[in-house]
Amino acid sequence: MISSETLTLLTRLLQIDSVESPALEGMPFGKGNAEALALVLDTMRQWGFDTVNLDNFCGYAEIGKGDLFGILCHLDVVPVTDGWSHPPFGAERVGNRIYARGAMDDKGPAVAAMTAAKQLLDQGLTPTKRIRFLFGCDEESGWKCMERYAATEEMPAMGFSPDADFPVINCEKGIVYHTLTMPRPAGVVSLNAGTRANVVPDAATLIVKDSLCPHMSDFRPVGDGTCRLQTTGVSSHAATPEQGKNALTALLNLARDVDPLFATLADAFGQTDGSGVSLALHDAKSGALTLNLGTAETDGDVIRMQLDVRHPVTMTKEDVTRILKERLSPAIEVKQGFYHLPLYVSPDHPLVKTLLDAYNEVMHTDARPITIGGGTYARMLPLGVAFGPCFPGKPSTIHQIDEYIDLDDFERMTQIYRLALERLCFR
Repeated sequence: MISSETLTLLTRLLQIDSVESPALEGMPFGKGNAEALALVLDTMRQWGFDTVNLDNFCGYAEIGKGDLFGILCHLDVVPVTDGWSHPPFGAERVGNRIYARGAMDDKGPAVAAMTAAKQLLDQGLTPTKRIRFLFGCDEESGWKCMERYAATEEMPAMGFSPDADFPVINCEKGIVYHTLTMPRPAGVVSLNAGTRANVVPDAATLIVKDSLCPHMSDFRPVGDGTCRLQTTGVSSHAATPEQGKNALTALLNLARDVDPLFATLADAFGQTDGSGVSLALHDAKSGALTLNLGTAETDGDVIRMQLDVRHPVTMTKEDVTRILKERLSPAIEVKQGFYHLPLYVSPDHPLVKTLLDAYNEVMHTDARPITIGGGTYARMLPLGVAFGPCFPGKPSTIHQIDEYIDLDDFERMTQIYRLALERLCFR
């Protein structure tokens, strides 16, 4: 049974708008992120943990003695788009669900892991390791929080991040972003779409001058000498772009006659498996490559787009960049940007086996480790994996409209984290 204390903490945390916003003095990612960090650190201090706030970039809470074991969570969330039927920061409860941005990514799982540790301590058990909860505030936008942490703080030798899927993830594909820059075509006023590279865009808008409209049946006159083409899609996490519907690539396909480069981009990125640009690659360890054309913006005489690629562990980011440059038009500048190297831990490693056993015991299953395209803080650790919170076969609303957490699932994940922490850090 979820305690009133836990439910109150979860609700309060979900009610904080921690989408990254412009920096304020002492708040590098905005006021909401700092408020979320203060709430969890204050809570854990009351629970007996020693806490440290690293200039509101991130913070941690620690208890125990011995080797350092990390539980790495993040408190920032992706932006909210139109279409929600519940207030995105209202933490509205409907039946057994709480609706809010961050409910499953990653505030809900963070509270579940925190609660699991508190239950073990309340039981009178003594940690045999130093347990450190690390709370980042810039996971969705660039990991500057982790750069700040790594610059001055001790890195846990081992740990997990409750920020992906159960049963346990021993392999994460490499992630590399690219900025694609093309000349703004004659007659095009603007092209805009998406919010982040790692979110499938659910809306896109192209505005052109009236001179182009007679040739474009999908455009609608605006009345100011321009016509507008708008498309809508379905947002999803870029780790699973096939679960969404990309409004940007749909728009480029409809507007392919506006400019040959629009047709090039539509053909290259209309398929999420990379087949349109010779990137349909896979390996036995991590599976197939995926990609997502996530954003577009107009800046003077150019249009810039952000491409998110999740590649197999046996590839390199340089391989991806080379193929893109070879296959796209020379008129499209390809610039490699943000990236994460792949992660792979043997399924036979004791960390993986212990976490997997805890999951299987609570869930009465015989599941095996899995691979994801998502990128978690586990990559920061010398030895780390992602562990929960999404259950196999359950719909995921991460990065989607009307994100929610099911309270029965919350209770199950807490039980799993409790058993795992007991075996890893209390014996």
